Amino acid sequence: LEQMKNQGLVDDLAVSNFTPAQLDVILEMGGTAPVVNQLPFSLANQLPGFIDANRERGILVQSWSPLSRLSRSDIALCREIGEAHGNKSPYQVALRFIVQSGASFSTQTRSRTHFQEDLDVFDWSLTDDEMARLRKRA
Repeated sequence: LEQMKNQGLVDDLAVSNFTPAQLDVILEMGGTAPVVNQLPFSLANQLPGFIDANRERGILVQSWSPLSRLSRSDIALCREIGEAHGNKSPYQVALRFIVQSGASFSTQTRSRTHFQEDLDVFDWSLTDDEMARLRKRA
């Protein structure tokens, strides 16, 4: 990948599931720092410290499984919070949690409606209290 970058075949490098220690190995070797680390970050899998550790290294975390393993109680809490924001869906609340935690996300769907809902998380915010409630559920 380093050679491809040096040849101009790719603009940036990304990694997946790298721990802070593994990122440090890359950086200590003097290699090209990845711009993205894809992790299974979600409301149900908050990976304490990983977002900050990546940010400190100039790396963006992208959640590759943002809606996985949501429990019934997670969905109920997200539904309650979503109602306070103009009937946002529980899944929109879970995605907004990811964005406000400092990560990006990648979703997939064949449904145009779900795709549009996934994008409708950038024009509103969760309150500090709501974020705290969502963090505590972990």
